Amino acid sequence: MPIYIRHPDNLRIVAREIRELTAALDVPEHSSPETVAYTAGARLKALSRMAEEMSNVMLYGLTGPVSTDAELRGNSALAAASAGTAQAMESLAETLQQVAFLNEYTKLPPSSDLADARDSAWSVIHDRVEEARTALHDTADQLEADARRLAQSPQRAAGRSTVPTPQAQRPPAPASISTTIRRRPTL
Repeated sequence: MPIYIRHPDNLRIVAREIRELTAALDVPEHSSPETVAYTAGARLKALSRMAEEMSNVMLYGLTGPVSTDAELRGNSALAAASAGTAQAMESLAETLQQVAFLNEYTKLPPSSDLADARDSAWSVIHDRVEEARTALHDTADQLEADARRLAQSPQRAAGRSTVPTPQAQRPPAPASISTTIRRRPTL
């Protein structure tokens, strides 16, 4: 998905894709570690691609020539979206760590300590998936708000009164000069 920020609709497209990822991010109560790993891993991969594309746009936008104010505001919106995406990616990475823990200790004989550790791991999985979902939801909301703001034409400051400015001083009009020739009186 190439991201072009010259038009606010592109931010809406990014927001829509983030919402699709959010909707697909679910861990049912009785999931297997493999199902969780697949769900979290697939979303992490998709977010990584999205983060890479946003990074490419920002690298060019923040280091290359800037041509419009909309591009500057669009870069700012993408930078904020990148932060939210990174937060979701971190939560999903922690989810995968917990799945790895569950897989590592599946073959051990049952014990009360191991049961508590597994319950804690599942609790952390659900918490981290919810954190990722919240971060993505908030990011999509912010992108949509930024897109609306970018779509509006820049407005002048409200309540600005017009104060008369002094007009430029004109030089005084030249005095009328008589064109008749005056003769000097003779003595």
